[in-house]
Amino acid sequence: MESKELIKRYIYAVTKHLPENKRQDVGRELESLIEETLAERSQDGQAADSDTKAVLLELGRPAELAAKYDPHAKDALIGQPHFSVYLRVLKIVLLAVTLGMAIASLLEGVTGFEGNVFQFFASVLSNIWQGLLGAFAWVTIIFAVLYQKDVKLDFDAEDLDDLPAVPEKRQQIKLGDIIASFIFTILFLILFVVVPQVNLPLAWKGSGLISIFNPEILIRLRWLFIAASAAAVLNLSIRFLTRRHALPVFLATLLEDVLHVVVLFTWFGTPNALNPAFVDLMDNFAPFLFAPAVWAPLQWLPENLSRMPLLLLIIFGGVLLGSLIDLIETGVKAFWGEKA
Repeated sequence: MESKELIKRYIYAVTKHLPENKRQDVGRELESLIEETLAERSQDGQAADSDTKAVLLELGRPAELAAKYDPHAKDALIGQPHFSVYLRVLKIVLLAVTLGMAIASLLEGVTGFEGNVFQFFASVLSNIWQGLLGAFAWVTIIFAVLYQKDVKLDFDAEDLDDLPAVPEKRQQIKLGDIIASFIFTILFLILFVVVPQVNLPLAWKGSGLISIFNPEILIRLRWLFIAASAAAVLNLSIRFLTRRHALPVFLATLLEDVLHVVVLFTWFGTPNALNPAFVDLMDNFAPFLFAPAVWAPLQWLPENLSRMPLLLLIIFGGVLLGSLIDLIETGVKAFWGEKA
C-alpha cells in the first residue's frame, strides 16, 4: 500500500470516532503533523513506506489517538472507541423516544383522557420523562457492558495494512438518513404495537375519531411487527457503525426488506385489516377502494393478494417495488464498496 493511501486511511480511522464538527480540523492537523514528521526523517524528501508505518505506529491506535482529541471521552464507565458511538446513539434514541412518546401520549389523551388541560400536559410530560429515563438507562447499560467486555463495535485494525479504505462519497451512508429511518421505526412501533387501539386516527365530522386499521388484527400480529422493527433496528445499527455500504449492510437490508414484505402480505391479506367502522364511513365516497371484495381480474394472484382491498393492494405494490429498488441499489453500492 502506498504511503499516501495509508496516511489517508489512518486519518479516516481516527476522525470517524470524533464528532462531525471536529473531523475536518483534526484531519488537517493530523495530515500536517504526519507530513512534518516524515519530512524530518526522509533524507531526500521522499519518505519510504517503512518510514510512514513507523510514524503512524508512534502516533498509536486510531481509537486511542481519537480519545486525545475529545476531552469529553474519558476512560470511565464507557471509554473509547465506545464512548463516541455511545454519544451518537444516545442522541438519536433520546430524540426518537421524545417524539414517539409525545405522539403516543397526545393520541391517548385525545381519545380517552379524563381531566383538565393542566393534568393532560402533566401526564404527557411525565410519560416523556419516564421514557427518556428508560432509554438512557438501557443505552448506557448496553454500551457499558460492551466496553467492559471489550467488544469491538467496528473494525479497528491492529495492522496498518488492514486499515479500512476511506469510502467514496457515493459509498457513504448519511447520518440524517439513519436518524430519519430510526424515528420512523419508533413511530411505527408506538402507533401499531404500543397503542394499536388508536393506530392512525381519522377525525370525521359527527363521527369522532376512528382508527383506520382494525385494532384486533394489529394486536394479533404485534409480534410480527416487533420482529420486522427489530430487523430495521439491526440494519440501522450496522449502517450507523460502518457508515459505508458493504456486505453486512446489504445482508441486513435484505433481511429487513424481506420481513417488511412478509408483514404487509400477512397484515393486508388478513380479512378486515381495515377497521370496519372506517370502511363503513368511506362507503359513500369510494367503496371500491375499501371494500374487502375479491377482485375478479386478480384471481390468478395468491389468495392473500386477491382479497386485499384495492387501497391496501396499491400500498403493498408500492412497498414491494420500493424494497426491490432499495435492495438493488444497496447491493450495487455494497459490491463496489467491497471491490474498493
